[in-house]
Amino acid sequence: MDFTMSDEHLLWKQTVREFSEQELEPIARKIDEEWHRIPDEVIDKMADLGIFGITIPEEYGGCAVPGEEMQYAVTTIHELARGELSMSLPVYTLLCIGWSMILVQYATEEAKEELLPKVASGEWFMGINTTEPGGGSDLAAIKTVATKDTGDSWIVNGEKAYISGVREATERGGGHATLFLTNPELGYKGATFAYFPAQAPGTSYTTYSDMGRMGLSTGGFIYKDVEIPKKYVLGEEGKGFYVNMEGFNVARAVVAAACLGGAEKCLDISRDYTKQRILFGRPLLNFEAISFEMVDDKAELEQLKLMLMKGAWLIDEYYKDKSKVDFREINRTIAMCKCYAPEMGVRVARNAMMYHGGFGYTKDTPLEMSMRGTMSYLVGAEGGYHVMKIIMGRDWFGDEAVPFRGTQTGH
Repeated sequence: MDFTMSDEHLLWKQTVREFSEQELEPIARKIDEEWHRIPDEVIDKMADLGIFGITIPEEYGGCAVPGEEMQYAVTTIHELARGELSMSLPVYTLLCIGWSMILVQYATEEAKEELLPKVASGEWFMGINTTEPGGGSDLAAIKTVATKDTGDSWIVNGEKAYISGVREATERGGGHATLFLTNPELGYKGATFAYFPAQAPGTSYTTYSDMGRMGLSTGGFIYKDVEIPKKYVLGEEGKGFYVNMEGFNVARAVVAAACLGGAEKCLDISRDYTKQRILFGRPLLNFEAISFEMVDDKAELEQLKLMLMKGAWLIDEYYKDKSKVDFREINRTIAMCKCYAPEMGVRVARNAMMYHGGFGYTKDTPLEMSMRGTMSYLVGAEGGYHVMKIIMGRDWFGDEAVPFRGTQTGH
């Protein structure tokens, strides 16, 4: 077992780290408080580096390393999150590269040729759009429905809620992978997963006022007689629930990477501050109540990073040959990462604020910005904390560990 990164992977990690420190860290506070958006010039610079194409093959305008897409994606998001602690830009990016990877696997050739080059170039946004006002993690309860099948298109009506990137997709171009019912009488077994252009006629959006991640919009979509061409289907009609759940493993891996990147940066800030802050005649780091707590956090961080790299490797192996990887092992591994990485990110940011004392309660440090941004994934985005435990229990112990059956199985 070799944990050494290839020279190419290490070079990519260093390149993104330098970009993050030099280009993102100086403007993170402005993104969060002043601009409330990610500047176009930043998106352009990231696209020039190849960041948005890291999971997209060269033939569609990307720069993916075949067979290592997920491993590179996790590295990329981890490094971006170190520089932009509000999480706005890391989340924007992880959505684009995570759900592009699902398009690569399941979109029609016509859709790939149309959509992927525009995502890789940074021109279009790509996100996920499943949550509805009546529920989040229970995807079997969705009500957005195709009210008519014209042969080449569906006519869709419904509403989605708590969706990231509603404004960005509408203004910049792009859209979201969306779950909807094409055979409602079958319930989730009659659901289809497809790409929905945000600018499709009949689509409108609203935005919410969140406590963090101020540079990336969150809101909802309303679909009123929206025509969705069948060329945008992801996978098979009526099998969308399973493709959607598979996509969540990819998305949760990069979410965990963002949370761990932010936690790592907050630990670095804590280490540097407690070395130079003198209290009662000695550095703050010299007090074991603080140094031991930071050591515990560092150890947990390293454990979760190793678990995440295993999960990313499993996903890459799965897409090389699905017959050789137990999908339940992917579920378990990624659920562990998504369950504990956001909790750790929030805790480490909170601890860092406490080490800084009164200074930590000011906006002269980026710590509170990190805690607010990471909190979005602790409360439930891309799958709630307790839902991750349900997944772990189900795939370890079987359906006996779950109070319901059938609606959350992956494959």
